[in-house]
Amino acid sequence: MTDDSLVSWRKALDPLPGRLERELPKRWSGFEFLPSVDSTNRQLLDCQALVHDAYRVCVAREQTAGKGRRGRTWVSAGGSSLTFSLARALRPGEAPAPALALAIGVGVSRGLSRCGLHGFGFKWPNDLVTPEGRKLAGILIEARPRTGGCRPAVVAGVGVNRRDAVALGVDRPTADLGDLSASSVPGLTDLLQAILVEIARAWDAFARDGLQPVLEDYRRLDHLFGRPVRVTESGREGIAAGVDPVDGALLLRGPGGLERLYSGDVSVRRVDRA
Repeated sequence: MTDDSLVSWRKALDPLPGRLERELPKRWSGFEFLPSVDSTNRQLLDCQALVHDAYRVCVAREQTAGKGRRGRTWVSAGGSSLTFSLARALRPGEAPAPALALAIGVGVSRGLSRCGLHGFGFKWPNDLVTPEGRKLAGILIEARPRTGGCRPAVVAGVGVNRRDAVALGVDRPTADLGDLSASSVPGLTDLLQAILVEIARAWDAFARDGLQPVLEDYRRLDHLFGRPVRVTESGREGIAAGVDPVDGALLLRGPGGLERLYSGDVSVRRVDRA
């Protein structure tokens, strides 16, 4: 990381808080722009300043210990990856909801579409992928219980491959924004503004009305719907039949009827047969 590249990155983010406030007033409680951090999710989970009615944002140029679902690692690199998290405290009586990842995914997709980026889908429960299944972005939802002086809270972490995805050296097919149908990859500030605003809108709607406000978009993006899929842990197969609109469970139609799969329990892969 050179000083020039770090200065340029930080300068690009200077206008972001003002732009977000103008587009979506009173929905932001604070911003952290970090050159390097172990995990933006961890940074916000440790924050005692979270409130229930606005989002705190942490953006990192580089993550050294980024997290993925079920204990996996999210690999990122300065300048090539967009890594950030949003968090807010839970309201009294509000509980963390696993289906939030689907709403956040719709928010990310809406933000990318605002920037003229198309040609991707959502793979249950937390990935944006190209039509052939290469991973473009991932989402990780984590909850914090009431601990000491900290209120219970939820954080949504997002990682997007902006460019040079192949250079990340991960053990699965990946894609980046340059692979999508657009004339050019948007600048950092425009991209973050679009995604953060659309995530906040989707999260607000989810907090009020559950998945219903994002279901139409989710169904349009559904990478698995109507396709044969295999449950990684057991090897059993079925046809993906969408998600439960109440709790976001994946519906799998097999020989024994309709089965419900939950994101904390299983992983699934599409089975592309010749």
